[in-house]
Amino acid sequence: MMALSSALLMRSRSALSSSIKRGFSTPTPPPPPPPPPPPPPDGYARADALALPVGLVAGLFGSVVGVGGGVLIVPALTSCQGVAQKVVSGTSLVAVLATSAISTTQYVRTDAVDVPAAAIVAATAVLSAPAGARATTVLSQSALKKCLGAFLCAAAPLVPAKHYWFRQKSQGEGGAAEQRQPMDASRVALLAATGGIAGFASGLLGIGGGTVVSPVLALFTDLPQVSAVATSLAAMFVPSAVALATHHQLGNVRPRMGAVLAVGTAAGAFVGARCAINAPDGALEGAFGGGMAFLGLRTLLKS
Repeated sequence: MMALSSALLMRSRSALSSSIKRGFSTPTPPPPPPPPPPPPPDGYARADALALPVGLVAGLFGSVVGVGGGVLIVPALTSCQGVAQKVVSGTSLVAVLATSAISTTQYVRTDAVDVPAAAIVAATAVLSAPAGARATTVLSQSALKKCLGAFLCAAAPLVPAKHYWFRQKSQGEGGAAEQRQPMDASRVALLAATGGIAGFASGLLGIGGGTVVSPVLALFTDLPQVSAVATSLAAMFVPSAVALATHHQLGNVRPRMGAVLAVGTAAGAFVGARCAINAPDGALEGAFGGGMAFLGLRTLLKS
């Protein structure tokens, strides 16, 4: 009987000891969580990398068709995730200035710039460009993208249409020598209104404004195509500089991106201006207009 009691007592103690050990033992730790996904690539770093090739293409085509190249630069670089459009709009004006300066230098040597017309356009564009730049602080990123997409889609047909207008004028005049129209009140008013619209668009969207100026010169003046392109680029140089200064004050300029864009557009504009002087009128307008329409639709769909 005593042996049975001792055995039961020993068994109870053993079970109690095992239970206590299990209660105080460290539980098995849960498996570690999976590593976090890698961070998305820096959108600004990608935009900086794209700045040179985008600038080359924009400078080449822009100098030929009479725009600063911003209509290609802004939608191309804002497609990079995380890049604010107002920053690209402000920074692209560095490229617009490079295109305008290099191209105008080439055109002045051939006496292609209508100086009075360029001066009138510039005078009103200088006043409206800062207002467009300041509007970027009021509009949201989505609203800016919609404005850009709508502008590109609306302006795209004007680029190839300009070639058609020039061809019609050339056929109607039978190859006669061009005589520039006198600067009457109606022409001054038209150029002034055009400059006001182009300046605001330049400040708001970071474009040169030539997308507006060049077709107006083609349709409503007697300037040949090269002169319309040259006058448009010359007219928007100072307004683009004023818009750039305003964007810089607002913190919308990225110096590294701007420097790379300036190098690319300057190189492209140097080649493009020579092509425009020696090439048939409207040689690249169709491709440029198609590119604008594509980028405009893409921007609208992603806004």
